[in-house]
Amino acid sequence: MMIGLIADVHSNAVALKAVLSALKDAGAERILHAGDIVGYNPYPNETIELFKRNNIISIAGNHDRALVTGDTSGFNPYAKAALEWTRNEVSPDNSGYIKGLKNIESFTVDGKRTVLVHGSPLDIDEYVYPEDASPGLLSAANADILVLGHTHIQFKKEYPEGIIVNPGSVGQPRDKNPKAAFAVLDTESGKIELKRIRYDIEKVIEDMLAAHLPEKLALRLRTGN
Repeated sequence: MMIGLIADVHSNAVALKAVLSALKDAGAERILHAGDIVGYNPYPNETIELFKRNNIISIAGNHDRALVTGDTSGFNPYAKAALEWTRNEVSPDNSGYIKGLKNIESFTVDGKRTVLVHGSPLDIDEYVYPEDASPGLLSAANADILVLGHTHIQFKKEYPEGIIVNPGSVGQPRDKNPKAAFAVLDTESGKIELKRIRYDIEKVIEDMLAAHLPEKLALRLRTGN
């Protein structure tokens, strides 16, 4: 089975549509999302509707939890402003969808246990950068494949114990590559391929500025940092 792995869509429906098209072409039968459906970008309702229509399985990220609780105490001013804007925009039904997300999910396919968590299995808000992705995280999660998000940095680490992968951010990459990031897991072979795809960044910037979201969040989409 081919499974799409995504993370950190952050209300970027334009980028998500491009990734969904690429995953369809790759033959993905299921899509797993490692958290942060909302935040930053200007299409929260459209993005959540895309998750529903495409049966994307997601866990909650820190922005998703903040949407539900209203607690943005750990956010920088730009993220806080965008989250407050999102709370005013998102429909009650879509807010309820976000509220129903778990912090961790696990699946066993073709004998491989795959675990989704936004930060790490030790702390759901921990930032795990490539240099931090040790086999101990696989043990902590009891996983053969551990799928992370949160850093917006795409990487894959393979160990005898299993694979740790961050598919990167669909909606706001931070690894100096502005293309939307994702990955494809072949459960039969156990191989994971990291991928990128172009999308209409200028449209998103235009719509962000029209919505009076922070200019800094809009312009960083061009550089991916």
